[in-house]
Amino acid sequence: MKSKIKFESKKPRSQRKKEILIIFLIGIILISGIYIYTYIIYYPVYSGQYPRINLTCEEEPNYDGYIDCTFQLDYKGDSESIDPLNAKIKIRGSGTGWNEFCPKKGYRLSLTQPESLLGMREDDDWLLLAMYSDFPRMRFKMAFELYQTLTSSNPTAIAPDSKYVNLFINGEYQGLYLLTERNDRILYGLEDAQNNIYSSLIFQAKGHIDFKTYIPIIWDQDWPNDYEGIYIMDPILSELISFVNESSDEEFFDAENGIYSKFDKLNLIDFYIFNFFILHDDFWDKNYFLVRNTYPSKFFFVPWDYDHCFGQFAWNTFDPDRNEEPNIRQLNYLFNRLLDNDEYRDCVKDRWFNLRISIWSEQSIMEILYDIYEEVKDILDIETNKWNPGDMRPHWKNDVDESVDKLFTWIPKRLDFCDSYFEEF
Repeated sequence: MKSKIKFESKKPRSQRKKEILIIFLIGIILISGIYIYTYIIYYPVYSGQYPRINLTCEEEPNYDGYIDCTFQLDYKGDSESIDPLNAKIKIRGSGTGWNEFCPKKGYRLSLTQPESLLGMREDDDWLLLAMYSDFPRMRFKMAFELYQTLTSSNPTAIAPDSKYVNLFINGEYQGLYLLTERNDRILYGLEDAQNNIYSSLIFQAKGHIDFKTYIPIIWDQDWPNDYEGIYIMDPILSELISFVNESSDEEFFDAENGIYSKFDKLNLIDFYIFNFFILHDDFWDKNYFLVRNTYPSKFFFVPWDYDHCFGQFAWNTFDPDRNEEPNIRQLNYLFNRLLDNDEYRDCVKDRWFNLRISIWSEQSIMEILYDIYEEVKDILDIETNKWNPGDMRPHWKNDVDESVDKLFTWIPKRLDFCDSYFEEF
């Protein structure tokens, strides 16, 4: 009886084959779907859409100093890929204050040999910007590229080139980074250093510099390298800040020996326009470089550190109609004196409206932004899901769609405000 039941319950072989084939096909579809979602939709980095930097480290990167690592760059096409080579890495930044709320670290990378990465200049020293406070992950890149548009008419409007990359350390995905050239003598095309006050130079303003008093501790001499025994910062900055603070108006604007004999005039105009337009908050008394080629070349400013710009810093937002001039006057006595001068204000006004009918039309600026968005749009959700301040503080949550929308609407409104502001200059 049992054998009879067993025999009758058996299905025809052809039917069993058909069911196995269906199950097999369903399995293939499911596995393919998981693969496509994981490696193309969820992690487009694996599809070759984005350059991928692989770092292999035997110990954890830290703030204290470089550690050894292996560097490799993978990108579609062997021409832009870099085979593994020895390198060193350290965490960049102060490591204090904001660090508590910033689990995504930025890095400084030193290669054992100069390499041209992703079409940028050949160098051995690179920055990996984490952009953690940049919620749409586009403000830093936008600032670099917008400032570079001024270079055709203002050679001092220098900003480093940068490229988006996905970073892996010891096989673990770290997120979307901005690989960036350094602000150094190569970028600025400076001549060799001299051991005197006429040398080419790069001084970095680190904080609360009002141009009234020279305080050495809040400046860094980036060039000449002070470890080579050349230290020229004190006499140069002491004389410059003393002139800004103590000279009479007649001396300050003297045609031969005044401020425009020391600074490039167009740089002082564009520096104000650019940073006022992008609402470069947490600025004016720090976060810039003071640069000069060998004397008698003139000083020029280079802006840096775009955490606070384009109306956003992490969870904070700033209205596009905010007038920053009173704050600028309070923070920077050099620009306070310039803004008191009718000729300077006329030059700033003329320059703004010349830019607005040429390279800084709303269409031109928005095209830069759209191009940047096209680069990052496929990975913004992945990046935000991995690194979101809302994981620690719910009210700081980064809604990436909202952040992107705010940036796209903020810029046209800011342009309108600046048109009205400079019209009254």
